[in-house]
Amino acid sequence: MEGNEMSAAFENRVFNRRSGLAGGRMGCTLVTGFLGSGKTTLLKHLLDNRGDLRLAVLVNEFADSDVDSLLLDATRLNQAFNLSTVSLTHGCACCDVSGPFRESLQRIVDSRHNFDCLLVETSGLARPDKFVADLKEVGIHLDLTVAVVDAESLDKIINIDIVRRQLQHVDIVLLNKCDLATLSQISNAEDILEGLTGGARVVRSQFCRVPLDLVIDCTKLQALDVEKNFDSMPGILSHESLPKMAFRHNNAPVQISSIGDTGSQPSDNFDAGFPHGASFSSASFETEVPLSLALFQSKVLNIMRCSRSLIRAKGIIWFAEDRENRFVFQWSGLKRVEAVSGQPWESSPKSRVVLIGTDNSELQSIVLQLSASANYQRVVPLEPGTVGEHARSFSMMVASDSRFKEPSSKDPLVVFGLKGSPLRGVKESHLSGALMRLINGRGKIFVTATTSGEEYNLQLLLDEGTGVNTAWDEIRSATSIVISKICKNFCPCRSDLTAHVH
Repeated sequence: MEGNEMSAAFENRVFNRRSGLAGGRMGCTLVTGFLGSGKTTLLKHLLDNRGDLRLAVLVNEFADSDVDSLLLDATRLNQAFNLSTVSLTHGCACCDVSGPFRESLQRIVDSRHNFDCLLVETSGLARPDKFVADLKEVGIHLDLTVAVVDAESLDKIINIDIVRRQLQHVDIVLLNKCDLATLSQISNAEDILEGLTGGARVVRSQFCRVPLDLVIDCTKLQALDVEKNFDSMPGILSHESLPKMAFRHNNAPVQISSIGDTGSQPSDNFDAGFPHGASFSSASFETEVPLSLALFQSKVLNIMRCSRSLIRAKGIIWFAEDRENRFVFQWSGLKRVEAVSGQPWESSPKSRVVLIGTDNSELQSIVLQLSASANYQRVVPLEPGTVGEHARSFSMMVASDSRFKEPSSKDPLVVFGLKGSPLRGVKESHLSGALMRLINGRGKIFVTATTSGEEYNLQLLLDEGTGVNTAWDEIRSATSIVISKICKNFCPCRSDLTAHVH
């Protein structure tokens, strides 16, 4: 090839990024899965590791409040590229999505940003086949359909009709949350998925941490050098709009029918699975007043744990005891409860939480407790002097354990975390993150987390329901479990000064 021809080909690949796509058509990955399986976590992972790929994202939300754009930090990324961010809500299996969805797709296709790939996250209650025709009509090629499945709870939801429909015609299944499931549950889930999907590839994962080229067809992007680098320049995230959509059936909740044995009786026990014919509804809470962490952990979480119908909760929370941090709250079953801060406030602080479940009255009870936690001035959980005394006592206990970093105080919170082990390749973020999830999953106490680069700290508020000795016993017990599990394949090294003693 002559020099001029080589130069022209190179410029064409660099400046016309679509030239690598088959027929000039944009490719699409459709992400489906039931409520709380980890779909948004997958999108966030892909965006964090996209290299120089330009990814457009459409997120279909079941509830009437668009929380996913906050979790994906869409507004901040879009402003850098003069892209609008508007809500996409009430997306479900019975919505008339064809018109608004097609319009949003057309805007992305016509965009001057030359996106390399479109990621579409369907609602947890949506049928993915509803979207295929519109993708084809606007000239977007459906490369892959990826289903995200919760390994620990699959046996409880497998008889729901929409769950089975979501698993039809998929190319890849991400069996997520394997860290919460036993080997027996994982094996059983793989057998079930093989039968339901007709032999689709099943990949085990934790937090949907999978290679980018597993769920995005990069074979047609030969011009791109996709780097797995967290510190790369931000690509383009387009969180496009879908106007609020009206429900059919006179705005009744989404009716989900089971295809299981019609002769069996409905179950009132959530742990045993969903009742036949269960209807799903949502509730939203929003306030510009900070919430009391003391009331949130003692009242709100307590009613959430006791709820038999709550399936999913997520949102952004502003705590009065830690006003500078923006906490992302996630609830997807008793074993996955967390509040992690990593991004600063980009606008006026406020809390926004979405709840999805099968009993609207229970959802409203949780909303009332959230509202009460915003009126924290009326409730004083402990005298300030008592709070400080408890914090000092707990800090002394943490400091006496060599597995922990030196604790600090951020009145009224105690800040602590586990030490990493560099020679073993174990980061403190892995250890402290696993500790937070295990503690919160047990439900005896509640800890929040703050992240900054490689630093990962836990925070504890000792309220009237959390004794110092009780909290320390719970944390010390959970620490032994976490360290033995994460470090079980490592041999102690005399030169490892931070080696943990069991």
